[in-house]
Amino acid sequence: MDHLRHMAIFKQIVDSGSISAAADKLSLSKSVVSHHLKSLELAVGVQLLHRTTRKQQLTPAGKDFYQRCGELANISNLAWQQARESADKLAGPITISSPHALVDDFIAPTIGKLCQGNPMIRPSIQVQDRRIDLLGQDIDLAVRVGKLASSNLIQRKVGEFRDVLCASPAFIAQHQQQIAAEQWQELDYIANSWQGQNIEHQLQTKANKTEAALTLSFSANRFADTSSAVLSLAKAGLGVALLPDFVFKQQPSLVELIASHQCPLNSVYALHDFGRTPPLLIKKTIDALVESFQE
Repeated sequence: MDHLRHMAIFKQIVDSGSISAAADKLSLSKSVVSHHLKSLELAVGVQLLHRTTRKQQLTPAGKDFYQRCGELANISNLAWQQARESADKLAGPITISSPHALVDDFIAPTIGKLCQGNPMIRPSIQVQDRRIDLLGQDIDLAVRVGKLASSNLIQRKVGEFRDVLCASPAFIAQHQQQIAAEQWQELDYIANSWQGQNIEHQLQTKANKTEAALTLSFSANRFADTSSAVLSLAKAGLGVALLPDFVFKQQPSLVELIASHQCPLNSVYALHDFGRTPPLLIKKTIDALVESFQE
């Protein structure tokens, strides 16, 4: 690092025409610039500049060394220019982690739309419901339901949705007696893998504020690893399922288990580890997710 600094200061001395002029350009004292030159000549073991009170002149070794310093400066400037250009345009790779419930109807369409207008983006979407180590797994952006209680990650809320407890009309009709008696444990329940077996849902009243909230407890006996599989099993009449409202609204073959009550809102967050000033691609991707939820 000292060598690179010596070379940069040496080039400035030559370009400026004197140590004094170089010191002014670099906002350094004349003695500091002179010290760098002496240290450089001592390190390389040869004089690079002939200096008098009136002028300075490169030695033969100094001419060759100055040329190499110029080449190094050009490479450095090019690296800075390319980095700044990449920061100002939507391009490059981005790895996004999403839970199963959000990827088909939300994450993938949003990223697809963003890439249509910015074809230099190279997205990679990983679908996983468990909590992950962003740095350990090279994840640039994670989308998760619910805010992490304690985290060094930057978390930005991008939207919200409700889950819906639902089933097929045939299933509802077949188990009307158990539903009326609130015998929830006797109902078949289709669980996503992240829910476990013993499941409890807190439902709020939709309209009548004086009506009590409900607590429904189920024991899952059918399981699936993806929301799409849960949906297919529910449509086949195999039990009660929990689906996001944006999925349920597209399914005319499913009805709510209890029409008078609803699940609480779920907040969706985008998480990253780039601090308060993330790269432009990360920022614009999060903005696109917010816009998708608003739509």
